[in-house]
Amino acid sequence: MELPEKRLPGPFILRNHIKLDEDSTSRAVELPYIFIRGAHPGPKGVILATIHGDELNGIGIIHELARRIVPALFTGELYLLPVVSVPAYNLQSRYLPDRRDLNRLFPGAENGSEGSRLANLIWKNFVENTDFGIDLHSASYSRWNYPHIRGNMRSPRSRLLARSFGHSLIIHSQGVAGSLRKEATKRGIPFVLFEAGQVNRIEEDVLNAGVEGLLNVLHNMEMIPEIPDGFHTGEIPEFYYSETDWVRAEAGGLFYPRAHPGDKIEKREELGIITDLLGKELSTVQSPVSGHILGFNQHPQVVPGRALYHIAHTPKPLR
Repeated sequence: MELPEKRLPGPFILRNHIKLDEDSTSRAVELPYIFIRGAHPGPKGVILATIHGDELNGIGIIHELARRIVPALFTGELYLLPVVSVPAYNLQSRYLPDRRDLNRLFPGAENGSEGSRLANLIWKNFVENTDFGIDLHSASYSRWNYPHIRGNMRSPRSRLLARSFGHSLIIHSQGVAGSLRKEATKRGIPFVLFEAGQVNRIEEDVLNAGVEGLLNVLHNMEMIPEIPDGFHTGEIPEFYYSETDWVRAEAGGLFYPRAHPGDKIEKREELGIITDLLGKELSTVQSPVSGHILGFNQHPQVVPGRALYHIAHTPKPLR
């Protein structure tokens, strides 16, 4: 199908819906999108959120970004998809109604499963003919992530896209088979992921970090003439982290964190303690490497093997 805005002359901003399929009540399910066409031809991009239905920070980021763009001063075309997995969003769940992860199903199939059809609709209408893409995510249940970028740093174009955020933490990660960024990058479309915050929330600090990074990307690509008031041009990072590891609990009990996402840490630095229910210290949690803390487990009840801290390490030059 051809979306109606494809033939309209710019500049304009359009808010619309595209029909997915029917739900179990035989009513149409529609996916919302925002389309911006500038006054001059230029790059074509897509920024999307809520591939996982409980990761809501990206919705707020997209809404605020759209408010900051003036079509008459814009160059190129940009699709903004605030809620990709509408069925999962309606369930307030990470997963689709059949318990599958939409971000394992790209590029999808027109006549496949319900999730595969949704992935194919997104791919065909918004991804396969774009010049770049950015996927907005939050941490999974009970975790919180410091704002950072993930992408395949072996792809020169994805590396340039990651650098343009002006964000200090960039992680090399190719993604798993069927994930949007892996499948797009594999087909020559630079695609990176912005990850920040927690599920079931729209957090002001995360929103501001996301909007600022995206404005930096658009400015770097000469799609907007300047960074709006209240935001800053980020410093270009000098390195990326090539490895990440989880620090796991060695005892069951209550976890008291001493370090937080975003902290720079040294090898063997104390990150927290685990106590029993009488307050006796059972285990000291130490970092096995030097690096940056990407995220941590916010739930204090832990068992042996529970992931506590996600640490990025082994920096490499970002050229």
